[in-house]
Amino acid sequence: MSLKAVHYINQFYAGLGGEAEADMPFGVLDEKKGPALGLEQAWKGEMMITKVIYCGDNYVNKDENYLEVKKQIAKIIREEKPDVFIAGPAFNAGRYGVACAKVCDYVRSELGIPSVTGMWRENPAIDMYVENNYIVSTTETAAGMRKSLPQVAALALKLARREKIGPAYEEGYLPTGHRNNEYVEKSGAERVVDMLVKKLYGKTFRTEVPPRSFEQVPAAPPVKDMSKAKIALFTTGGLVPVGNPDKIKQAFAVSYGEYDMTGLDDLERGVYESIHGGYDTTAASNDPHRLVPLDVLRDCEREEVIGELYPFFGATCGVGTNISSSQKMGRQWAESLKKAGVDAVLLTST
Repeated sequence: MSLKAVHYINQFYAGLGGEAEADMPFGVLDEKKGPALGLEQAWKGEMMITKVIYCGDNYVNKDENYLEVKKQIAKIIREEKPDVFIAGPAFNAGRYGVACAKVCDYVRSELGIPSVTGMWRENPAIDMYVENNYIVSTTETAAGMRKSLPQVAALALKLARREKIGPAYEEGYLPTGHRNNEYVEKSGAERVVDMLVKKLYGKTFRTEVPPRSFEQVPAAPPVKDMSKAKIALFTTGGLVPVGNPDKIKQAFAVSYGEYDMTGLDDLERGVYESIHGGYDTTAASNDPHRLVPLDVLRDCEREEVIGELYPFFGATCGVGTNISSSQKMGRQWAESLKKAGVDAVLLTST
């Protein structure tokens, strides 16, 4: 008897419409469509998809709908008793990626069924769900479907068989950040010497602890005329209105806040505070201008040293923040600043 799988796709891959149908509710297909056919072909009879379920990308990502979607998925899982649950692949489609990852996370964590999805390495869903879920690295677009499906199919089959899953570089899923102990024949000293010798001879080797890679960002060109420039302020020193209304984390932040300075010439003590968890914030809370120098920038405006000040300052806590979260926040804020015609940003640290 072959193994069984349940497959989740969105309204587009179900052949029911594009963006106009993104609010389509949960449903079950009468026949296998899209990636399901390619997955079964890759399994060569060892596993079959017994149900293909679908939902519109907008619909499933609304909190008020998701509870009902989970109930419907749970009902299907109880009826079909699959060996594995598969979603997507979503490639670089953001809403579809989040939908695939969140339903896989639900099926794995609450229904106890192994799950796997696939998407492009820069899909926003990865930061949200990769830590505890198998997400296979795919091509950026569906043009690479034939290349990506065999990888998803192979990992799904191993999960269904309850086989031991190897490291990310062997199985093709994106690294989860987990490290597992294992017994090996050679000691760490012997292994590191082996790697060094291979490196010296120009041979291929794989480090056991990959170093973080940092993006080389070229400096922006200088502002041509500061007297006409619109300047924005951003701090990683954790300055927020008292009470931290946006609930920014004191450490390992994943979000930032924007706070209105319209009509203000200074930031008053007692109205703002630093919530940063990595330094003594007393001085910053006593004088918020240590982090956001609004008083001096207003002088610069009046003296026409700068053209104007962007009416909002941005803030987050820069302690323990991982690179991907920092990049995400930076891109989001930069996009809004570009739309507002901002020419330069003064970034203050702690």
